[in-house]
This record gives sequence, structure tokens and C-alpha cells, in this order.
Amino acid sequence: MKVSVSSGINAEYGETSLQSMMIFLLLILPALASADFAWSYKCNANQVCERVPLAETDNVYNPLPKCRLECKTGGTLWPYPTGTVEIEGALKVQPSNFHLHPVREKRTEEAFALFQSRFSKHNGSSDAKVTVIFQIANEVSELDMKTDESYRLIVQEFGGAANVVITAQTFQGGRHGLETLSQLIQCEGDDCYMSSRVTITDSPKYPWRGVLLDTSRNFMSLETIRRVIEGLSAAKLNTFHWHITDTHSFPFYSKSRPRMTEWGAYSPEMIYTEEDIKEIVKFADIRGVRVVPELDAPAHSGNGYQWGEEEGLGKLAVCVNRDPWEKYCVEPPCGQMNLANPNLYDVVEDIYRDMLDSFTGTAFHIGGDEVNFNCWNTTEEITEYMAKKGYPRTEEGFMELWNEYQETALARFQRANNGKLKDMILWTSHMTEPQFLKYLDPKVYTVQYWERSDNKQLPNLVNKGFNVIMSNYDDLYLDCGFGAWVGEGNNWCSPYKGWQKIYQNDPKKYLAAQGVTDPAKWKHIVGGETALWTEQAGDQNALAKIFPRTYALAERYWSDPTTGWFEAEPRLVYFTSAMEKQRGVYGNTLKPEWCVQSQGICKLNNL
Repeated sequence: MKVSVSSGINAEYGETSLQSMMIFLLLILPALASADFAWSYKCNANQVCERVPLAETDNVYNPLPKCRLECKTGGTLWPYPTGTVEIEGALKVQPSNFHLHPVREKRTEEAFALFQSRFSKHNGSSDAKVTVIFQIANEVSELDMKTDESYRLIVQEFGGAANVVITAQTFQGGRHGLETLSQLIQCEGDDCYMSSRVTITDSPKYPWRGVLLDTSRNFMSLETIRRVIEGLSAAKLNTFHWHITDTHSFPFYSKSRPRMTEWGAYSPEMIYTEEDIKEIVKFADIRGVRVVPELDAPAHSGNGYQWGEEEGLGKLAVCVNRDPWEKYCVEPPCGQMNLANPNLYDVVEDIYRDMLDSFTGTAFHIGGDEVNFNCWNTTEEITEYMAKKGYPRTEEGFMELWNEYQETALARFQRANNGKLKDMILWTSHMTEPQFLKYLDPKVYTVQYWERSDNKQLPNLVNKGFNVIMSNYDDLYLDCGFGAWVGEGNNWCSPYKGWQKIYQNDPKKYLAAQGVTDPAKWKHIVGGETALWTEQAGDQNALAKIFPRTYALAERYWSDPTTGWFEAEPRLVYFTSAMEKQRGVYGNTLKPEWCVQSQGICKLNNL
């Protein structure tokens, strides 16, 4: 049916007639929209939602979201649960009318309000009364390596109403259950549908799952950081690793040492204050995400440290902005801490203390990668200090110097943190090579592994009892595969790491390939992070580089799937599309919208 309305209205029409016409249009246009749409969605024998002519669904439009809920068990879930998955039915609901019972902690109440807000633009009516019952043993739990993130989700429909019961040991587990519930509610236009009979038991295979974002090379706005955390939260990723300082800039505002940002920030506007950071930490906590700061040292420390001589403290860093840079660092600008200057440690301790005031949580990253011995070897103050200490100007001597820093900085961190350490994390480096691993205690340090997956350091670390976070650059670096930013051609870690490669980042296979086949040793892999170094990323493209590839990491380290990326692709394509439409997290588009609507067709048929 089509209706033609004249572009003009006769003068003899009175105001009442005009109002009647407008009411008629408001009533009829929604019907016209569906009547003019020739397609609907139907679940076929392969449990795939097909885009079919409307006649095949009896001329009644069946929305794609509703079809996805009813067609394939778990077809809207990401990451896929690790335990029982039983899902049936679809009930029309209005999430803004869901009732939470009981409410004990503000944190839980805020998480539930956030859940409801994600459906606020869908105003369709529903008579279904839905009660969400939280049974959480510890609603004030902290997130650490041992936190129980498991949950059970039960949905029971009765007489047009439904009870949702989420059972968990911790707030984090309960929040994950709420996230799964949100994925079992699918909306189109004003209407939302929820799976009506559900039993899911679920828990992650690895305790550390996240992304590194570098905000030193290019400053990132707080809104970009919030969008990143929102994306992490939706995929049950629990770690935002904030690489907040580097040689390029020092945007962290230290109230004890404010001259760090005076000299190190790109501009007065490009600074993260204590208030900024605390707001981000709270934003993340309600979403089940920990924020882990990194103060990179003793290398990757340059701009921001130049004020020492003005204050009578001597040089705090050496080789700062020195050229030709290739001799003194891996990329411009150069800079390393001046380990011959005892005043350096007072400054580092104050920065630690200020970071600890801003960043709550149980983990801290102390950097530790890419130390350039030639920088120190060509700095007279350093070489004279080494001579006084009896350190030879050899690899072994520079390692002794570095270890002196490592031990002193750790002691200063402990003092800044009221005599306690946290989960202390550092990068693979010269110090984690087999001949120098003696300097590190596996009871103190977790190692973030960024070398290639076939590097000998990986099996050696787990054999020596170190816990390891995987960030091997041949799979998990998100900045790879773009044009070089110094010189020409492609950048150093090309090619591009597609989501399929990230999905297949199975550390157990990498260890087995190097002879580590004992499952007890595999348990030293505690998780993984993708990493976005931002030489060529900013607010305008960071999300597209992070997502959806980091969603692939989410399923790898939550579910540890035994099937390949091919089986996961339809769910990831749909989840990525839903994240854009429902959450406003705009990652890189995986496929044309036609493929989202025509599940299972956009593929190579010989796979």
C-alpha cells in the first residue's frame, strides 16, 4: 500500500483538519515502512538467519535480532561461554522497566543502571515484567590474578513475565553475567527481544585479558579512552594497560614533581590530572575493567626529565633527543634515565607515590624494555660512575648497572606503597634473556612477553616459574602493517595482524612447539594483551585499530576455543555491528552490511 500526500495544504483546511492529518501520518507511517520493506529473516536448517522475501515469513516481518536469538544457540554471544549454554525462546521486553532485586551496594546499582542505559533509545512497549535478581557473595571485590570471575545466568519465563537470576562469587563475575544478559537482548527500531529460557554457566580460562594503549607518542582524549574501555567491557576484557609515559612526552601530572609535565607534556591541554585518572579508574571499575599504569624505565625516559639541573638535582636523564638517534635508541626521540645520579631515585619514588594515589588496583607495570647500552657507554657521567663501582664497560657491566636500578626502584616503589608490592609487571628485555634472568624473582615479577612467538625466552620463562602475559608482536601488535613513519616502505613489524591471526594466538601451541608440553607449565601463561603503540594513531583512528581485533583476543583468552576463526566469524561480525549500533564503539568495519544481514554467505567456500 502506498499513500500520496500533496506537498501543499489548501487554505480552506482548518487547524483541526491539519492536526487530524498529522495524527493520521504518525499512525500510518510505521506501517508503511514495514510494508515497503520486502525482506524478512528466517532460520534455515543450518541454524543460519537467512534474508528472505517477506512472503516466506507469512508476510510478517521477523527482525534479524530476534532471528539471531532464536536460530542458533549463543549466536549473539561474544566471547562464547565455557560451560553450559542452553538458550530458547524470545520475549518482547523493555529493559528500562527491568527491576533489580536486591540492591545492596552502590557499585552493583550503578552497573545495573549502566546496563539499562544501553537500551534507552528503544522505546517500544512491553507488558512483560522482568526482575533481575543478583546473588553475589562479594560486591566489593577487587580484581587481581586470583579473582573468581565466574557466573551463572538463569532466565525463566512464566505467564508473560520473567525472572533473571545472576549468581557469582564477586562483583566482577556478576557484572559479566549482566553483560551476557545484554547480549541476549537484541533490538531493532523501538522493539527489544530477550531470550526467555536460559541456563549459562561461564568462567574465563585466563585471568588477564586486555589491551595496551600508548598515550605518550600521541595524546589520547579521555573520551577515546572511555570508548576503548567500553569496548573492553562488552567483550569481558578486564585490563586497560595505560602506557601513559615514554620518551616522547610525559602527560601524567605529578603533584609532587609538577615540572615533569611542564617539560614533558605536548601542551598544557595534553595532561592527565589526578582527577582525570580517578574518573577513568571509576568508569572502568563499574565495567569490570582494571586500569594498570606503566611508568616505563630506565629506557623510554626522556622528555619531561630535563628540569633536574635547574633545580640543582643534576641530569635526571641522558641522551635526551640526541641525534643521530639510531645510535642511542630504537626510535626518535632518545632518552634513558641517568643511573649515576642518586637524586633520580627520589624523583622516581615521588612519581610512583603520585601514580599510586591516582591509580587504585593490584597491579603496576614498571616498563623495562629496549635499554640501549651505547647511550650509557657514550655518557661520561655514567662511565665514570661505572668505573667507581667496578662495573666493566661490557654487556655484563651494563647489566650490573641496570640491575642496581631495578633493585633500587623496586625498593622505592615498596616504600611509596606503604611497604607493600603489587603484581609487578615488566617487559621482556635483555634482562629476561636466560643468562640474565638471575636478576629477577618469579615471586615478584610477571613478565609481559613481546618477542616473537618462537623466541627461546618464552619456554625459558615458564620453565623458570615466571608468570607470563602474551603480547608477542608477530600476533598481537596492532600498529603493524602500515607505512613507515621514518623512511619509506612498511613499518618494522609488518605485515598487518588480522583478527584471524589474533584469534589463533594460542600460547599452549607455541610452548608445545618449543618442547614445553607439561600442562602445569602452561598455567604460567596468565593471559594476553593486544598493544597499540601510537606513532601513527590518535583520536581519529585508535578505535578502528583496536577493534574488532581486540574482540578476537577476548574470545581467545576467555574461551580458549578449540575451533578456528572460521566458525567464530559470523558471531564476531554480528557482535562488531551490534557494538557500533548499541554501544557507539566504532571499530574497523569487517564486512559490508549485506554480509551482516546474510549470515554465512560472505566466505570462501573452499575453507
